[in-house]
Amino acid sequence: MALTCRTYRFGLSFVLVMALSASAEARAGAGPLETLLIAFAQGKRDKDIAALSDIEWRGFVYPEDSEKDLGVTYHLRGGLRLNGFGEVDFPVGVGANAAHKKGNEGDASIDVIFHSAKGARGIELQKFYPSGNYQEILQRQLSAGTVTLLADNCKTDGYGDLPDDEHTAFFRIDFPAAPTPVFVRAGRNEDGGKNSPGETFLSFSLFTPGSDMTKRSCVARIEPLR
Repeated sequence: MALTCRTYRFGLSFVLVMALSASAEARAGAGPLETLLIAFAQGKRDKDIAALSDIEWRGFVYPEDSEKDLGVTYHLRGGLRLNGFGEVDFPVGVGANAAHKKGNEGDASIDVIFHSAKGARGIELQKFYPSGNYQEILQRQLSAGTVTLLADNCKTDGYGDLPDDEHTAFFRIDFPAAPTPVFVRAGRNEDGGKNSPGETFLSFSLFTPGSDMTKRSCVARIEPLR
C-alpha cells in the first residue's frame, strides 16, 4: 500500500513538473509581433529591427530626397502571421480578373515608420477581414505582458468631425522586458467592397494617446492614463 502511494505521488509530481515545464516553454516562445513590439519599445535601430526573424521583410523604402534631407522619414515594410487565426478566402486581382485564394486570416502587412534623427516612430499593421475582439487578438500575440483597454466607444474620427465608423479603441501593452509601454489604436473596416472583405488595422506608438482619445470623444476606461 505504501509503495502504491509513493508511486502515485511520484507520478503526480512528474505530471506537474511536465505541465509546468510545458507552460514555461509556451511563455518563452515570443511570436513575431511581440518580438517586434519589444524591439520597438527598447528603441532598437533600424538594422536591428530588420534582422528580426519570423517576419518577411520586403526592405526599406526611402523618399527620393532622402540623401539631402537630414530629417527624413522612411519605412521598413513586410509581413507576419498573427496567432489565433485560421484559413479563409483572400481576394486576388481586380475587376474581371478578380478571384480568391486560400490563406491564413492572421497574415498581416506591417509598416515600421522611422525618422532619421529619432529612430522608430510607429508601426502600422493591417490584415484582411474585420475583427472586433481587439484585446483578445493582442493578448494572443504575447508570451509575457498585459493588454489594458484605455478607451472605446469613440464618437468621431481622428479629426473630430465625422462619426467614427471604424469602431476605434485604444489599448496599452506592458512588457516586462521593455522600459516603456506600447500604445495601440485599433479599428476595423466592416464594409469591405468588391475586392476586399474588410480589414482590421492596428497602429502602435510609444506616445500616450490622450489627445487623440479626447479629439475622438472616446469613453475612458482607466484612470489615470499612464
